[in-house]
Amino acid sequence: MFPVQIEEKLQMFREETYVILKEREQTELIEKKQGGEVNLTYIAQGNTLIFLSPENHVLSYLDGQKKGATACADIFLFKLICESGKWELHIIEFKKTVNLDTVGKSRWQFTMGIYNARAVAAFLGIEIENICLYSGFRNDKVEDNSQLINLRARINTEAINKIKQWNNEECKLIIDGKEIVLPHKKIYLDQSGNGQFSI
Repeated sequence: MFPVQIEEKLQMFREETYVILKEREQTELIEKKQGGEVNLTYIAQGNTLIFLSPENHVLSYLDGQKKGATACADIFLFKLICESGKWELHIIEFKKTVNLDTVGKSRWQFTMGIYNARAVAAFLGIEIENICLYSGFRNDKVEDNSQLINLRARINTEAINKIKQWNNEECKLIIDGKEIVLPHKKIYLDQSGNGQFSI
């Protein structure tokens, strides 16, 4: 069961911006961007609150004229940890193809996603205990071993670090001025952008 105080506050949100799921319920997480469409079936393994398209609902105080200020990830999932009453924050970013450029762009989208998700959590009275990041994609161009060899020859340490993080399923971010390492899991989609996901 969802905490009553959270359900009461959610009534102030636009209904199309969120979904509440209980154990074994499911919903479709959709990305409509032309050429990069996604239809990801999410099956809940516990009480889950999902915010859809948060990139369209970032804090209105942020200045859209400043580069990166209104960047954000595609999906926020808050999963209740019954034992503690705290929540896990799961942030998903969709890309048609993952390569070194998109991995770098995703880092900033994850960073801004965390800041925006924390703002929503603060309003709802949600205490976040853990954060996990996810990339949903059709094509993986990062795991190309020949690319790594070429980059080593050029001594491109930044690119090599991106590849290592991708392969180790971790992501280093600067949050509140401190470097943190978060788990970064892969969601494999078929060539039509369909997939299934559960946490």
